[in-house]
Amino acid sequence: MSDVKSRVLTPQDWQLYKLARLNSLEDAPDSFGSTYEQEVTLSDTEWQTRLDLKWRGLDALPLIAELEGQAVGLAWGVIHEPDTKMAHIYQMWVSPALRGKGIAKSLLGEISTWAVNKGCECIKLAVTTSNEAAVGFYTSSGYLPTGPLEALRVGSALMVQPMVKRLGNTQ
Repeated sequence: MSDVKSRVLTPQDWQLYKLARLNSLEDAPDSFGSTYEQEVTLSDTEWQTRLDLKWRGLDALPLIAELEGQAVGLAWGVIHEPDTKMAHIYQMWVSPALRGKGIAKSLLGEISTWAVNKGCECIKLAVTTSNEAAVGFYTSSGYLPTGPLEALRVGSALMVQPMVKRLGNTQ
């Protein structure tokens, strides 16, 4: 979709991020380790702090996809110390009305480019096994299952499959 634009979120975007994140948790409660009930109670300061990467000492790429000023997609690329050769994808979500339009592919592409430029060798994510569309999307994007299934969150019967994609970077 050529009208959809993605950009990096900044601390000043906290309200847009909050709205997108809460929408994602309401729309797809079985896709995330956190829940709407946990995050809706966060203070405005906590939402702002999440996007203050420098203060948090976090190497991350928080992306928002927008259409006509509305948040329609979200994804985070994160590199955790000390394993700086592995990037992780969190909070991947696209508005239901726009799924299948290339937004998720574009967000993954941006995170992959960022990870390569950061010297990463692979990207890891976890996908709920019952979400066949997401599993198929990640598989078709080059992600391969790795390791045993894990619980989505404590007390959940839902399982997630860790997946990894090797990047062309072998520095």
